[in-house]
Amino acid sequence: MRYILTLFLIFSSTLSLQAIDIDENSSKLSILDKASIFIDKTNRLNQEEVFKKQFSPTTSDIVSLGYTKDTALWIKFALTNKSSEHINKILEYAEAEAEELFIYNGTDTTVLGLLHLNNERTSLNPTIYLSFKAYETKTFYIKSYSKIKAIKAKLILWNQIDFMENEFKHQMYRFVFFGIMITLFIYNFMLFLFTKDKAYFYYVFYLISIISFNAFYSGIFSLYFPIQELTTVLLKGNVSFGVVIILFSLLFTQEFLETKNFEQLNKTLNMILFTLPLIAIASYDNWIINSEALHILLLFGLFIVYVGFYALFQGVKQARFYVLGWSIIFIAFALVGLQAVFHYDLEAYNLTYVPEVAFILEALLFSIALAHRINITNQKLIIFQSEEQKKLQKVVAEKTRALSVSGKEKEVLYKELNHRIKNNLMMILSLLQLQIRRTPNKETKASLKVAKNRIQSISSLYEILLLKNDSINADTLLYIQGICNHIAMGSPKKITIDYNIQYNLDTDSLIYIGLIVNELITNSFKYAFDDDHYENGKVTITIEKKESTIFVSIIDNGKGFKERKKSSLGLTIVEILVEGQLEGELKIDSTNGTKVFINWEDESL
Repeated sequence: MRYILTLFLIFSSTLSLQAIDIDENSSKLSILDKASIFIDKTNRLNQEEVFKKQFSPTTSDIVSLGYTKDTALWIKFALTNKSSEHINKILEYAEAEAEELFIYNGTDTTVLGLLHLNNERTSLNPTIYLSFKAYETKTFYIKSYSKIKAIKAKLILWNQIDFMENEFKHQMYRFVFFGIMITLFIYNFMLFLFTKDKAYFYYVFYLISIISFNAFYSGIFSLYFPIQELTTVLLKGNVSFGVVIILFSLLFTQEFLETKNFEQLNKTLNMILFTLPLIAIASYDNWIINSEALHILLLFGLFIVYVGFYALFQGVKQARFYVLGWSIIFIAFALVGLQAVFHYDLEAYNLTYVPEVAFILEALLFSIALAHRINITNQKLIIFQSEEQKKLQKVVAEKTRALSVSGKEKEVLYKELNHRIKNNLMMILSLLQLQIRRTPNKETKASLKVAKNRIQSISSLYEILLLKNDSINADTLLYIQGICNHIAMGSPKKITIDYNIQYNLDTDSLIYIGLIVNELITNSFKYAFDDDHYENGKVTITIEKKESTIFVSIIDNGKGFKERKKSSLGLTIVEILVEGQLEGELKIDSTNGTKVFINWEDESL
C-alpha cells in the first residue's frame, strides 16, 4: 500500500509539474531553473509528507540556503524522453561539498554525498546515471541536507561523452592548481631550510592548509581517498580548516611584517592567536557554534588584512606585496559570496576557478615578497657590516695609537728599570771592591772577588741593554766578551779566548749563560793553566743553534779537571743553572783539557 501511495502522489504531483524535454543530444542542461523547490525548516518530514507539500518554482540555476540549522532543501523536476530511442543520461549535483543527497525516482532511492562515499564514484561531484525508455517521463525528488556545510544546489544533465570531457577538464585544472601550489611549497620549504627564517616556516604551513582545504572541498580527496571515517572527521571539523588557515596567516603576518614593532597591534594579534583553538573546539560538529564561527574567522581575516595596510602606511616595504596578495583573495571570496546571495553561476562568466587562481597569485606574490625580504635583509646586513667594519677600523686605529704610546712608555720604563738595576748593581760592586781592599785575609778576598765577578756578569747585561734601542734582545757576543775581558783584567795570566757565537740568545737565557761563562772562565784562569801550560793557554766559547736546540760549549786546553783544584760551589752553580733554569743537559769531559757541553730546547718561538 505504501508503494501504491507513493506512486499516486508522484503521479498527482506530475500533473502540475511541467516536464523537461530531453533527447539523445541533450547535454549540459541546467535543471534547477526549470524545477521547483520546497524548504523543510525542521528536517523532520519524510518523503510522503514532503510529496504532499506545495513546491515553489525557481528561476535560477543555483539555489543556496547558506548555513541553516536543521533545514533540508527538496528539489522536484520531471524529465521526458521525446525520442523514440532508449537514452542514458548522467545527472550531476555540481557541489562537491554536499553532505547528504537522497535521490528518489519512483520506488528507487539513491544516497550520495560526503557522508555516503562509495568506491564506485568516478567524478569530483556526486552523480547518478539515469535511463529513459522511448517517450518515457520520470519525476525525481532530491533531498539535500548539510549539518556542517552551507546548503547549495546546482543540477546539470549530461551525455556521457560530454560529461567525461567536462570532468577531465575540471580534474586537469585542479591538478594544475595543486602542481603550482606544491611547487611553491617545495620552493619556500627549501628556502626555510637554508635561511631558518620563521616567516618561511609559517608560510609553508599556510600553503599546506590551503592545499588541504582545496583538496577536500573540491572533491579530489573524496575521489582518490574514499575513506568514510576520515572524511566524516574532516567534515565535522569544517571550521578547523578556516582556523588553521587563519592561524598560520597570523603567525606568518607577525614574522613577515615584524609586528613586534607595533606593540598594541601585536598584542591584538596574540589575543586572536589564543582564541583560535577555542573556536575550533566549540565549532566541531556544530557543538556550540557553526556559522557564527565562520563570521568570527571572517572578522579575524579582515583584521589581518588591516594589519597589512597599517604596516604599509608605517613604511614597511614588504607590506606592498602582502596587501596586494590579500586584496586578490578578498575579491575572489567576495565574488563567491555574491554568488550565494544573488544565485548567479561563476562558470557562466568563466570564473569557476577564481578562488584557485586567487590563491596561486597570492602564493606567488608572497613568495616574491619573502625573496624581496631576504634581499632587504641582505642589504641591511651589508650596510651593517660596512658600518661595523668602519667602527672596527676606528677602534683598531685608536688601539694602535694607544699601544704605540703604551709601547713607547713601556720602553722608557724598561730602560729606566734597567738603568736603576745597573746603578744598584754598580753600587753593590763598589761596596764589594771596598770590602776586598779592606779585607786582610786572602781566602776572604778571593771569595769576594768571585762574588764580585758574578754580579759583574749580570751588570754587564743591563749595560748592554741600555746601549741598545731594542730592550728585548742583547748582542750575545758583546755580552760574553765583556764578561771574559773583565775576568782577564783581574788575572796576570795571558790566556787566548776565541769566540764562535753564531746565535743571539734571548735575555732570559743570556743571564744564565753569562753566569755559567763567568764560573767556567774563572775556573780556567785559576786552575787550568800552570807554568807548563801558560804560554799556549786557550779557551774556545761556542754558541750555535741547530733546528730547535741551542748548543753551548766552553773548551780549554789546560791540564784537565782531575789535576786542578776545583771550586765545588762554582760547578754546583753551573749545574743548577743548566738543569734547573735552562732545563737542559750538562756534560763535562776532563781528558786532554776541560770540555763543558750544554744544550737545551729553545722555547722562545
